[in-house]
Amino acid sequence: MYRNNFSDSYADARKRFLDAARRRGCEVASHLNPCGPGAQGEDLAMDTAYFGDPEAPALLVLSSAMHGEEGYCGSGCQVALLEDEALLARARAGGVGVLLVHAVNAYGYSWGHRTNEDNIDLNRNFGDFSKPLPDNPHYRTLHPLLVPDAWPPSAPNEAAIQAFIEREGRQAYLEGMMKGQHSHPDGLFYGGAAPSWSNRTLRKVLRHYGEGRRRIGWVDYHTALGPYGHAEKIFVQNDPQAYQRARSWWGADVIAVYEPGSSTVEITGTALQAMLEECAQVPELTFMAMEYGTLPMDQVFLALRSDRWLAAHPDAPDAQRRALKAAHRAAFYPDADDWRGAVLGQSRVAILQAICGLSR
Repeated sequence: MYRNNFSDSYADARKRFLDAARRRGCEVASHLNPCGPGAQGEDLAMDTAYFGDPEAPALLVLSSAMHGEEGYCGSGCQVALLEDEALLARARAGGVGVLLVHAVNAYGYSWGHRTNEDNIDLNRNFGDFSKPLPDNPHYRTLHPLLVPDAWPPSAPNEAAIQAFIEREGRQAYLEGMMKGQHSHPDGLFYGGAAPSWSNRTLRKVLRHYGEGRRRIGWVDYHTALGPYGHAEKIFVQNDPQAYQRARSWWGADVIAVYEPGSSTVEITGTALQAMLEECAQVPELTFMAMEYGTLPMDQVFLALRSDRWLAAHPDAPDAQRRALKAAHRAAFYPDADDWRGAVLGQSRVAILQAICGLSR
């Protein structure tokens, strides 16, 4: 039954989402990405579906595919909500409009990358480009090791990475990997040199639907970090009141990125900035990233590294390319019903909790 909400490709996911939105009577809009067609020759778009009273005082935003291939998870949750009459009725009765943003990064979703058409990690792309871009010296050191000349990485290559961890510490390694960097356009977690198309488009969407609201809650779906099937509730706002509000909505297991035990690190240029800047007139803003675990972190990092190696080696043998692409997809979307079931169950609870919090 879980497969009914999930898709095997971006093209199928988009059709399933739009069909479900139209059946539900949502206000639907499509923003076509000018980067070109997808892997199946399809249009690439950031689609939105709005359900509820246009004048509702509160707004719940649910977004998918900020990180391309992670979109399988978020899209499945969005389609499940569109088919959940009871939950949508609860939102309408509570004065909560629901905005679904499908495939923020349709390019990465379609082509099987975490990044966009310019290798930009969108969740590192929302900083202030009028100021000097933040440096990540740890990444500068790690880059030649993370994207080696040959694949799989050699024993000396892995030993050099371990030597860095022993010398600088595990936290320095995680920050080097995940914090974001603007120095290597061909590297991992690249934040870009200017606002991307998805950045600019998402800001327009938030500005339009956020106008006139009193409260906005946003759940952004992600995958890969943490225990298999478990949804870590990640808080990234620098706002103690919003943190307490998030914990009152979603529970005491909401964890801030700066707290011990978080599966990620403090990141610069996250999509949260779009809401804080485009909806600055809204008195109450609350954001949470739902991060569903898949594989151990080292395997996820290896998949990310292989994606960058493939990009630099278009002449890689077909069999190797297929194997690495399959491993990359598995790192962000396990093809298993127990995982899909865990995703949908935890998503529904989080949506209901957000609706209750926004309805007060």
